[in-house]
Amino acid sequence: MADMTLPSTIKERRLPPLREELSLHAGPQAADGSPTWVIEDPLSGRYFRLGWFEFEVVSRWHLGSLKAIAQDICDHTPLQRDAAACEGVLAFLSTHNLLQSRGEQAIQRMREQAGRMKQQWWRWLLKNYLFIRIPLVKPEAFLRATWPMVRWIWSPWFFALALCSGMAGLFLAGRQWDTFLATFPHFFNVQGMVAMALALMFAKVIHELGHAYTARQYGCSVPSMGVAFLVLWPVLYTDTTTAWRLKSNRQRLAISAAGMTAEIMLACFALLAWSLMPDGPARSAVFLLATTTWVLTLAVNLNPLMRFDGYYLLSDYLEMPNLQERAFAYARWQLREWLFGFADHPPELIPKAQGRTVLIYAYATWIYRFFLFLGIALLVYHFFFKALGIFLMLVELVWFIGMPVYKELTEWFKRGRKTVGSPRGKYVFLALTLVCLVLVLPWRNVVKAPAVWKASAQTRIYPKVASQLTAIHVQQGDVVKEGQVLFELSSPDLDFQIEQGRKNLESLAWLVQYRGMNPELLARSRVARSEFEAEYAAQLARLTEKSTLTVVSPHAGTVLDLKPGLRPGDWLPATDALALVVDLEGSRIEAYVDEYDVPRIMLHGRGDFSPSQIEESPFLVSIATIDQASTSHLPEHYLASLWGGEVAVRKNTLGELIPERSIYRIELYPVNQSVFPGAVMSGSVLLDAKAESLLLMWWRRAWGTLVRESGF
Repeated sequence: MADMTLPSTIKERRLPPLREELSLHAGPQAADGSPTWVIEDPLSGRYFRLGWFEFEVVSRWHLGSLKAIAQDICDHTPLQRDAAACEGVLAFLSTHNLLQSRGEQAIQRMREQAGRMKQQWWRWLLKNYLFIRIPLVKPEAFLRATWPMVRWIWSPWFFALALCSGMAGLFLAGRQWDTFLATFPHFFNVQGMVAMALALMFAKVIHELGHAYTARQYGCSVPSMGVAFLVLWPVLYTDTTTAWRLKSNRQRLAISAAGMTAEIMLACFALLAWSLMPDGPARSAVFLLATTTWVLTLAVNLNPLMRFDGYYLLSDYLEMPNLQERAFAYARWQLREWLFGFADHPPELIPKAQGRTVLIYAYATWIYRFFLFLGIALLVYHFFFKALGIFLMLVELVWFIGMPVYKELTEWFKRGRKTVGSPRGKYVFLALTLVCLVLVLPWRNVVKAPAVWKASAQTRIYPKVASQLTAIHVQQGDVVKEGQVLFELSSPDLDFQIEQGRKNLESLAWLVQYRGMNPELLARSRVARSEFEAEYAAQLARLTEKSTLTVVSPHAGTVLDLKPGLRPGDWLPATDALALVVDLEGSRIEAYVDEYDVPRIMLHGRGDFSPSQIEESPFLVSIATIDQASTSHLPEHYLASLWGGEVAVRKNTLGELIPERSIYRIELYPVNQSVFPGAVMSGSVLLDAKAESLLLMWWRRAWGTLVRESGF
């Protein structure tokens, strides 16, 4: 075989020896069927998987030079590689500190590497406060001592026993299903809360011991167990990284799934125990184990987009250690190829079918992370006091969302002409330019707002008090004048109170008038005067209320919506509407504009109202008034989100509709006064407004929110 031509630097280099404490383990087959090996670094607790060529290089490291290693590989294996290829293995071993450092130059390199890895405490806290892992125990001695006592759990008959227990428990619970579901309210007391906490702790301990003992069964050590704080929420964890040295993919999958399997088996026994136990806190606790804990565990741990059990299951299934980092690198490469066609080599060769899975996983994780970090930003803002909440929210938005996007854009611009000059890059650059123009140019010159169209004056008539109808003076469609009598009502209870008040006034008036004729009356004259004044005021209120029993029209208009079936003698509650008086001479529109859009509209400005009913045509309107204060409660139910409207509202204790954000009421009139709604009609208005760019709109809203929320 011809001698390979090597650079002089490679010919003269003497390789530093490998670290003596490193261990080499046989690994599973790669996707192409080639063998793999795993290097274990016991000091850092990390594992590195080597391919066939990398293993051949490392196994010949004693030859001392890259030239000799490359030549020996070519002579004794079907692999044909030169010393330049071996240089990549040397760089890998050196980067991960798998070589012995000798000489001043090597020590200096390690110092520089340590300096780059060292972070200031505040940088570390900002990056890791969402997930902080605290080792609590080194369980290896405990696991080794207790393993003989629990190893029978992994026998086939125990799995069969758990399955039979679950089926029996489900059958027995089904026979008393109502009682089973009624167990949940028992948690709403002190004993129930304690039972719930203990059950949750017990289930999570069983979950982690499932991982630990399964790792022990396959000969793997467990370096540590402890607690991790996920967005300051404590969760237990078990370090099973030693499972990466296992050759069997099935064994690694078993370790990853052991925690969930343990909780499901616990739920099977708990379901049977619930049917056999008397009522009490213990029964409530096993109810929780049988229903809630394992469901929550599956819902959270099976999610492969987070680094829980589901992630490691997917990683083992795909035979891709460090799945997330490798998938992200592959997805970034593929994205650049789609957009610019750089023709770069992929970060690694992945079969086509598996490559699609990796891409789907990477892009799904990015989308999931975007919404997750956005949700965490809002969570930390509301969880902490305002100053710290705003700061942590900005950290989430800038560090975890903005920084990855910024780094990718920076990589694009580093390519310079290669980015813009590529055929695809020109179209991407054009699209980005159009997006920037859409964001920067002030093209938004209209404001859309929900609105209702109704008569210029309309009043729904209600009885002021519960009363009896004595006379009806109008019919459906009658034209009435302001002050015209519509209905006459009577209230025997009110009449009785008025008569009783008249007699009381006569008695008190006599006491006040003739107090000087009797010493006793004179002594209580001041009290009598006060009682007379109080009774006189109450009598005036009764008479005023009686006057409202004669219902008159508040304004001129036409009687509509007369309550059907009304007859003299009917008793009416105060909540029953009798009729609707509508002024048919004109109409008006009430719209509700977002607070950020109010400065953009002008008094007497024009717009178009589009009714929600298709048969009605849009028409031109003019702004008559703009409220100076935001609307405290929404009077128009037609626009409320609770009934399908566009204004987000909530009900307060008084039943009023409170807008979720600040809105301002504006009143508009049709330019053509001949148009009139047959009934109250919802719709929307498009108002002429000062032109504004999307970027300025977002900035104003963000700044307004910051100013509003910074009022500590």
